[in-house]
Amino acid sequence: MAERALARSESQFLTLADAAPAMLWVTEPDGRCSFLSRGWYAFTGQSELEGLGLGWTAMIHPEDRAAASKAFLEANARREEFSLEHRLLHADGGYRWVIDAGRPRWSAGGDFLGFVGNVLDINDRKQTEQALHETRETLSAMFEALPVGVAVVDRHGKVVLSNKEMHSYLPTNILPSLDDARRERWRAVHADGRPYARQDFVGARALRGERVVPGIEALYTNDDGNEIWTQVAAVPLTGSDGGLNGQVTVVMNIDAFKRTEAALRLAESKQRSLFDEVAKSNKNLSEFLAVLAHELRNPLAPILTGLEIMRMRSDSTETIMNVRGIIERQVKQLSHLIGDLLDIARVTNGKVDIRKAQVDLKSIVSNAVETSLLLIEQGHHLFSLKLHDAPLPVNADAARIAQVVGNLLTNAAKYTPHGGTIALTVEQDGMDAVISVTDSGIGIPAQALESVFDMFSQVGRNMHHAQGGLGIGLSLVRQLVSLHDGTVRAISEGPGKGSTFIVRLPVDPGGMAVFAGVAAPNATAGAAKTLRILVVDDNVDAASTLAALLDMHGHDLRVAHDGRQAVALAEQFLPQVVFLDIGMPEMTGYEVAQQLRKNKDLDACRIVAVSGWGAKDDLARSKEAGFDMHFTKPVAPARVSDFLDSLR
Repeated sequence: MAERALARSESQFLTLADAAPAMLWVTEPDGRCSFLSRGWYAFTGQSELEGLGLGWTAMIHPEDRAAASKAFLEANARREEFSLEHRLLHADGGYRWVIDAGRPRWSAGGDFLGFVGNVLDINDRKQTEQALHETRETLSAMFEALPVGVAVVDRHGKVVLSNKEMHSYLPTNILPSLDDARRERWRAVHADGRPYARQDFVGARALRGERVVPGIEALYTNDDGNEIWTQVAAVPLTGSDGGLNGQVTVVMNIDAFKRTEAALRLAESKQRSLFDEVAKSNKNLSEFLAVLAHELRNPLAPILTGLEIMRMRSDSTETIMNVRGIIERQVKQLSHLIGDLLDIARVTNGKVDIRKAQVDLKSIVSNAVETSLLLIEQGHHLFSLKLHDAPLPVNADAARIAQVVGNLLTNAAKYTPHGGTIALTVEQDGMDAVISVTDSGIGIPAQALESVFDMFSQVGRNMHHAQGGLGIGLSLVRQLVSLHDGTVRAISEGPGKGSTFIVRLPVDPGGMAVFAGVAAPNATAGAAKTLRILVVDDNVDAASTLAALLDMHGHDLRVAHDGRQAVALAEQFLPQVVFLDIGMPEMTGYEVAQQLRKNKDLDACRIVAVSGWGAKDDLARSKEAGFDMHFTKPVAPARVSDFLDSLR
């Protein structure tokens, strides 16, 4: 009976061990392994003969093996619990991170019998930790690049994140729990001359849920004993439950503005016009600071909340992966904002690097269009592109002119109501190359046609029409165009009647001879059309813009906007290349591709998927459906050109 009971017990143990999600093991007093569960053999690919005894140590990564073996043997000698992390060779040939934990087992009489433990695969968690570490490093680098001081403070008044610029001011009485000696470095007064009480300063107010924007002006005494003017704003951070998680404080050095303002006041009678301009600039600066605080708060709030969620749910890989995705998206938004700030700072300070070369303006514009297509499509705008027949040689920095065109198109997309129209034309007027961007948007009042290009002049006006950003794009456009000896002006019949922005750049006379032998795409279409291409997309704008770009390269084009029309057109046209959208109603791109593959006349046709989905599973599915290539939207023109060149 004892033998049968023992057999039942062993059978139950083996069943439990093999069903456990972890790999279970048992060792004897001398440290040799006497049992490994089925999970171990499935994970490592070892046989029972190879794994038992000390054979299991052979599967540990060579760099971890000595330390892991030493830790196990020392724990065995001390007869104490242990837990260690190391890399273990998987049956697929790769190493994965595991956590190996064990505890001693004893007989009823107190004799040491060895260890029992488990090995748990934590590779996904380790990779996520590494990705989050890299994300933190990226976020830290971007914060350091900001030209303003930024501090994220938790609900207890502790700074959890700050940049180098902010270290000039911390610790300060923007926080509620700092020493009085440092508080004395700050002095702020109301408009009526009353000093701010400690509990009424921006940080303390934000921690009570108040948005302190555009903030207050305050004098700060630096380490040299000099007082400098600053603008301080703060906004509260709320969690997913609506409760306060902390606040974000932004400090900007406005000393030059304030001292200029003070100097102008002394000569107000003689310099009234200049004083008004500085006052206006100061007001715009305050509004800009408010917008900057708002735009920084948008990505910082989910980042701070996400970090709190990760702290509370650190054992959930799925939760950590979701939060990681959120943080990465918000970091990209911060990167875009910082890029705008750095660009305007470089141009304003004369430090922008302009590298001019002899280029065809039409090719610059074609490349610039691609960067704005996604925003145009999101607004469901009807977009048209018209290029000059002949080449337009200019002596310019191609990247900066592309930035000018991209900013104008982005502005048009942002400030044009849903479903509007946007037109881009490039033509020659005498010895000038003329770029025009016309939209059916909100328009511009007559008195603002000139000031719309001033620094920060857009901030505070029409913000409900914009879709994020700092509103400094047009100022950057004017300054970049000026560096190319060109001009830019705005035309509008008034609010609600759309607007047109016209950029004029001097044509390079020396380039006329260089490009003289290059015929225009439209003029030589018959001779230059080297491939028959069918573009299929239910998004009319997306199909039209891709077709326009392909037509500029001289290809013979047909366009369809649904699957059935595409199949019928392909039977007649017999295209050599098909750019096919996948997500179409009624008949998907997968179904269209399968139909085309059944046509023997199209055996040599290359079918290219053009989709907003680009995950590994999406690529596999498109390949299975008969696609030769998979492009993820937005498609870079250079990639399309390289693909078509490879066919030719």
